[in-house]
Amino acid sequence: MLRYTIAAALVMSCSPVTAVTNMQKKSLKVGAECIGPVSTLAPKLATCTIAGLKMRIWCPNGEMFEREQDQPHQSLIRSLCNMLQVP
Repeated sequence: MLRYTIAAALVMSCSPVTAVTNMQKKSLKVGAECIGPVSTLAPKLATCTIAGLKMRIWCPNGEMFEREQDQPHQSLIRSLCNMLQVP
């Protein structure tokens, strides 16, 4: 019985619910409310740190996201913005 309980706990902890959330916000001007410098990763793709451990991402297609994590890998940011990966 203990084995099933541990297995269930592992399955539940690996679900997408426990993943770091990406919140899509309505668009703000690039650099708005940033407490750190704006990093340009590609043309029209920018990130910056905002209050706490949050970061803001501006995608080339006009979408803007906020993450609960500080500076994820560039490939994760490109994936979030539906951009092709560059080796």
